[in-house]
Amino acid sequence: MSHTAAQPATQRVEAFQICYDAESAQSVPAGFKALNNLDNARADWREYWPIRQYLLNNTLEDGVLYGFVSPKFSYKTGLDYQAIQSFVDKQYQGEDMVFFSPFWDLSSFFINVFEQGDFFHDGIQAASKEFVTHLGWNPALIDTVMHSRNSVFCNYFFGTKAFWMRWLHLGEQLFHAAEHGDPNSKLYPLLNDNCRYGQERIPRKIFVMERLASLLLLADPGIRSRAYDTFRLPPSATPLHQHFYEAVSCDALKQAWMQSASPAYLATFIQLRNKVLGIDQAASSSTQAAALPLAKQA
Repeated sequence: MSHTAAQPATQRVEAFQICYDAESAQSVPAGFKALNNLDNARADWREYWPIRQYLLNNTLEDGVLYGFVSPKFSYKTGLDYQAIQSFVDKQYQGEDMVFFSPFWDLSSFFINVFEQGDFFHDGIQAASKEFVTHLGWNPALIDTVMHSRNSVFCNYFFGTKAFWMRWLHLGEQLFHAAEHGDPNSKLYPLLNDNCRYGQERIPRKIFVMERLASLLLLADPGIRSRAYDTFRLPPSATPLHQHFYEAVSCDALKQAWMQSASPAYLATFIQLRNKVLGIDQAASSSTQAAALPLAKQA
């Protein structure tokens, strides 16, 4: 796969809040611009629709980091525009994208964002693997061990023009597969069928879409990214947030595994996370076996 060209360091951040209704339109945080989605014409695609419309109808500038976030960004991250700009000013070194992923518990206690998604939203792993196969990519990507430096949650990232164009290209392939794919294929129903979302049931394609940035980071190691320290951001509202130190350990073990491929790190991660999740050790043996050959893919 081609690598994204390195970008010159930039200080400018263009932050947009997606506005779905009058309430969100009236509460755009200081420093953010409103991205009008008041008609919510395709609610079945959630934020992909307004981001898609903006990218298709506007020309992005070089030397700018763009972000399109939901109205819950400040609530989920505790960050405002000044904090984003400060992070970019101090830490940015010309990367293709920077991201601000909350929910350190959700990224730490699972092999990757696809297993995490499947835990809460049935069928995400299968849908993601079928989508990757549809792209002609190695479906083993969906089993790759991931950690806090390449797990992007909630589409809370800011990217260069080049990164957004790659994200859109991948998103359009997902969009076409869900909108115009063969109804008799494996992929079409996996994307369009509803899955769990709390007490609701919503289309599975939304959760695949939320993992596109992570998928790009897995598929192309040449993409340069910089992560805000997830452990300085809020955890999820699930009971998993009670296990901070275990989460830090699990994330460190996964990073150590990716650097060394020593089975001891992954085995220790599996043991520790299974205790936290209440998973029977025997039931997770297939997950561990699947993950072992995937060293250094992320």
